[in-house]
Amino acid sequence: MTIAAGIDVGTGAVKAAIFRVENGENTWLSRTTLRIRQRDPMELARVAFDQVLEDAKLSEKDVDYVATTGEGE
Repeated sequence: MTIAAGIDVGTGAVKAAIFRVENGENTWLSRTTLRIRQRDPMELARVAFDQVLEDAKLSEKDVDYVATTGEGE
């Protein structure tokens, strides 16, 4: 079993998701979207990541892989 997370910093929103991969099947555990609205995108990335961890009842240590992407500044 692998727990993976993804964080996308876009120009208007930050999105984060956590899912489990087990026996070739993906299961969403949590996902969120936060609008930037004159806030620091890097701080929002942390907030979004913390939020999906809490929603999935996981800690950072439980996550095996984190991918990031985005066009946000």
